[in-house]
Amino acid sequence: MLTMPAVSCPSLLRMACRAAWVLACFLIVALGAGVAFAQDVRSSQVLESFPVHGQAVLEKERQAYELSLYACSGGPCRFEVRLLSSAEHARGAFATGRALVSKRDSAALDWPAFAAPARPLDVPKPGAAPFLANTTGPRVWSTGEEESTVTAAASAVPLEPGNPAGASALLVTQMAGFDHPKRRHTLYVASRGALKRAWSRSEPQGPYVSQVMAAPGDAPVYLSMFVSRDDDVPDKVSAYQLAWDAGRQVFSERPSAPAVLAVVAGSYPTVRAARAARGASACFAGYGAVDTWPGKGLVPHRYALITLAVEPTRATAERDRLIQCQAGIQARQYPLSRLTPRSSTTP
Repeated sequence: MLTMPAVSCPSLLRMACRAAWVLACFLIVALGAGVAFAQDVRSSQVLESFPVHGQAVLEKERQAYELSLYACSGGPCRFEVRLLSSAEHARGAFATGRALVSKRDSAALDWPAFAAPARPLDVPKPGAAPFLANTTGPRVWSTGEEESTVTAAASAVPLEPGNPAGASALLVTQMAGFDHPKRRHTLYVASRGALKRAWSRSEPQGPYVSQVMAAPGDAPVYLSMFVSRDDDVPDKVSAYQLAWDAGRQVFSERPSAPAVLAVVAGSYPTVRAARAARGASACFAGYGAVDTWPGKGLVPHRYALITLAVEPTRATAERDRLIQCQAGIQARQYPLSRLTPRSSTTP
């Protein structure tokens, strides 16, 4: 017959005390983490926040990305991307229900600010950026003045285009500099409860302008434009599709992004003639003069004035604007990969 070992009352008391001590330590650690996060919240400015998953996902734990700027005095101010989690799903919990939120992970951006708080800039007018037609981007937050200016912008990019319940990445674009500003684009993902840098690109030295764009239902596209300062050297455009690799948890670059469309305002025998036509008409503001050789005869002459769009509706709207802007314009739109086959090499 089995008999239970005798346990004395002092032994039970010691076991209870040990359990209570472990629980107390856990609560102290949890409370400390909560206090630290609360201090982070009070000392930082929340710029943007986006849910990691679509609204249709029902989870006990909800996650969100947050872009914040820490206050500072006498030194750099840290931009930070945070991965937040909430044990209770509630509308606006990430923005207003701070008691429900905890920080899972964080990462400092490569370029800090030199002043705080950040201020939102006016939304640029469509077509204000070179090579881009009717394009409006996310809200831009600016810090500092002149040489010390640093900006940051964030937006959500779906990992599974067309799936409203799928997960998203966070795209952060920074710009720094005054006379010759440069941009840095980074995509972060929530991977196994932590933040992961899944892709990053910086503009090279020289007259380059870059943009990451995503049309609804399509993978994001990285565009790099070389804006030539030489009258006899054409501008160049490179387009890469950023394809999501779920196994490796990274984005890979694929040349000749199919979603990019080029709106052609006209073609000319020389670069100088194309630039002269652009300078003579306000209708062509922001257009680039590119070399279409060895194209497939889509345009009559070798050098074309073009602007870009990643949505067919925007390309059509830009084409219609050109036709109304100046009588006699034979505006056309083509896939960029067909018009400039040599544009697939990014510097």
